[in-house]
Amino acid sequence: MIETPQETIMMMVNDEQRFALHLINNSKKLSFDRYAYSRYKYGDSNQAKQFGQELCTGFLEKYHDFILSSNQQFMAISSPRSIVPPAAYYIFQTFLEKLNHFLQSNGRPPALEHTIQRIGTIAEDYSSLSRGERFDRLIDERYSIDCQPLTNKSLLFIDDIRITGMHEMNIIRLLNASQIYNARLFLYYAQLINDQIPSSFEHELNRCAIDNLEQLLTIIHNPAATFQINTRVLKEILRSNLSELDQFLHSISVDLISKIYYACLACNYQTIKIFADSLNYMHRCLQQRQNE
Repeated sequence: MIETPQETIMMMVNDEQRFALHLINNSKKLSFDRYAYSRYKYGDSNQAKQFGQELCTGFLEKYHDFILSSNQQFMAISSPRSIVPPAAYYIFQTFLEKLNHFLQSNGRPPALEHTIQRIGTIAEDYSSLSRGERFDRLIDERYSIDCQPLTNKSLLFIDDIRITGMHEMNIIRLLNASQIYNARLFLYYAQLINDQIPSSFEHELNRCAIDNLEQLLTIIHNPAATFQINTRVLKEILRSNLSELDQFLHSISVDLISKIYYACLACNYQTIKIFADSLNYMHRCLQQRQNE
């Protein structure tokens, strides 16, 4: 019997080591604050810091002996990113800071940071796609990694949530293609473990507190949130209709409009057809506000 590519990848995934701070078996009863998670996904960097600290605390508690006895230096790798990071990168930053404080306190070398470069992206909200649709998008989610710095390193892959495992599959495929066979551990703030819960649960979780640009303003205008641009925020803005976009742009500073616009260009979103009208409108608005 010939295995399909998906079956082959699933076999590789099942052999991987992973740790999740929160396991999701019931979508109605979570062991973390779903509304805080939603705010984190839409740029609340202070909430990201809290999640990063919690994840590292759980990791240190479970793997304390392994961390201190390992004869290899750790290489921490965040979820794949381009110039503008996804929300998970802000969890990663705090996780790495806390881990390195622990390592330094115990006379161990610090964990180093490495990056998987995201070469392609998709216009859709990934969290709204079914498992099959996510697998079909793997071809558009192209990654690359510099192998040389990984020699004699133990790899830690840090992300916010594992729903179907498709991103993990893509990373595993990249590692195998690059002949990277280092010891590795995948770390998640949360993991869905009930196959009866549809993958669309992730979409509902992401948007339970922030469902439109007006609600996004509650994070932007809240000093305690310390708003940070991420790729989810950019795509949410670009997918909005022009009326909603106009109201949003006139509710934020010229400086923030400029940062959002040039972040979109840095991500090459101007090459995605469905984003073109919103980007052109944003550019005209930016020029008008600057002239004023």
